[in-house]
Amino acid sequence: MTPGLCVILLCGCQLPPADHSRVRASLENRSGWTIGDIRAGEFTLPPGVQLKEGLTEEGAIRIALWNNAAFQETLADLGISRADLVQAGMLPNPTLSMLVPWGAKGLELTAKYPMEALWLRPKRVANAESSYEQTVQRLTQAGLDLIRDVKLACADLALAKERLRSAEQTVSVSTNIARLSKARLDAGDASELEANVAQIDALQAQELRARARHDERIATERLRALLGMGQQPFPVHIVAPAVVRVDLEVTGLVTNALALRPDLRAAEMAVESGGKRIGLARLEAFTLAAGVNAKDVNNQFLAGPTVDLAVPIVNQNQGGIALAKANFEKVSRHYYVVRDRIVLEVREAHTRAAQAQESHDHWRQQILPPLEDAVRQSQKAYEAGDVSLLLTLESSRRLEDARAKSALARADLHRATAELERSAGGRLPQSQPSSAGNLNP
Repeated sequence: MTPGLCVILLCGCQLPPADHSRVRASLENRSGWTIGDIRAGEFTLPPGVQLKEGLTEEGAIRIALWNNAAFQETLADLGISRADLVQAGMLPNPTLSMLVPWGAKGLELTAKYPMEALWLRPKRVANAESSYEQTVQRLTQAGLDLIRDVKLACADLALAKERLRSAEQTVSVSTNIARLSKARLDAGDASELEANVAQIDALQAQELRARARHDERIATERLRALLGMGQQPFPVHIVAPAVVRVDLEVTGLVTNALALRPDLRAAEMAVESGGKRIGLARLEAFTLAAGVNAKDVNNQFLAGPTVDLAVPIVNQNQGGIALAKANFEKVSRHYYVVRDRIVLEVREAHTRAAQAQESHDHWRQQILPPLEDAVRQSQKAYEAGDVSLLLTLESSRRLEDARAKSALARADLHRATAELERSAGGRLPQSQPSSAGNLNP
């Protein structure tokens, strides 16, 4: 085998890595989380995740990155891009033709090889490598989106469980108020209208409790589906996600997002690849086939080189060049679309996070403490015989309503933080989180 043929065969057989290491490294650098390689239809807990002690938000994210079916399906695109890269590196086979001797025509053999493939191959491989890298960036963005979705689902489940707990307390308080109102009506100390209103409030509280139970089940099933645990036992004990403060300036967040977002990097690479495709389309107008021709002439076997050169006079690949230019125009404009969308997402998420943080602090620091003090004072007054039990129960009901609204503010803050982290393209520097609680009522 000649050295030239060895080089051609080796160039045509180069293979890229056959795993998800590029996506794993890219996602881990941005978010701190990693992905796993599992077979289709399997469920595997990531190393270090134990469900016996309950499911935390961190554990949920790790399980989802390993087992979410939609994300695993998206990861399969890496194999398709890898196959395109392999195909771009393959060189065409030589063409062999033979004219069988018949009558006065002697034997003739011809071997041809398309030489343009030798100088077109590096450009095609470069384009395929760019597409492969775009796929890596796109899959990294899909991983960030999945992390955001899991955090939102955890926040929704936390809110649903808190609302169910609050609804249970409200039913208990409303039932006691209705019972006391009925007793006062029988004793002649209350009107029938007052007793009926209390009874209606108790019935409404029971209806809200039933709805809260269904909402809690729906939120649980949504999180279960994101984790790929639709056919697996789901843990009963769920640990509430901690609330963290994010005090970052929006201009710095926008700058970091434009430097880190994988989808913007993919759009940038698409522009670079589009420019290279224009040059490749121009070169594809030229074809050159070199070969060897051997034939029998008067009982003498003669051989010599042959050259077939396509002269691009009529067809200069105008259509291919025009298509490459149109694609370049499209990807160039798409880059600015992605850039502007990222700026909007970061600024909007930052504003929502600031609003949610302000609302959360307002409820936790200014509204709940006075209500809790009022309940404690009314309980002491009731024990001293200064106020009625009805007034104490009314204070307790107002406190439970405020706690339910405070839980909504907490969930809004968690959602806004998850959206801000995703829009910024990676994990954000955060202050110390508050202690996590138990989601189970």
